[in-house]
Amino acid sequence: MFTKENLNKLYRYCYALCDDRTDAFDLLQASVEKCLKQPPKDIKALQGYAFRTIRNTFIDSVRSKKTRESEEFDETVHVALDHDIRSLESVLITQTELEVAWSKLFKIEREILFLWAVEGYSTSEVANLLDKPKNSILSIVHRMRARLINNRDTQLVDKKKL
Repeated sequence: MFTKENLNKLYRYCYALCDDRTDAFDLLQASVEKCLKQPPKDIKALQGYAFRTIRNTFIDSVRSKKTRESEEFDETVHVALDHDIRSLESVLITQTELEVAWSKLFKIEREILFLWAVEGYSTSEVANLLDKPKNSILSIVHRMRARLINNRDTQLVDKKKL
């Protein structure tokens, strides 16, 4: 039912959600168990079903721990589309900068970025996997991109002051 390649892909998704190796393994195990107990009617839809199961299991665990972070909309982050024409792919960053940037992302942003950048899903496919409207995904990506670029520019200015 699950190949080694599928399990590795699902683990990477779990890790993107949890940002912790042991929590990712626990989430994967719980989710695969749920998939095996109640498999989808169409076995061809197993991959998408597994992604949704992982996501729902993750959300359930966060809610049960009552440690959900509040994700308020920051008005200062909203930037016009023509403000900076650099694409997210063209920004060159170091491993340290990547770790700092990753830690500043909200869980939903890490999830979307993982599915899009690592797994190669289109924004339409990400919206379908997460059961969200495509425009919501695009809006989140736009705000995340603007915030990452602004944070990077701020860090560069701070380094020059030193």
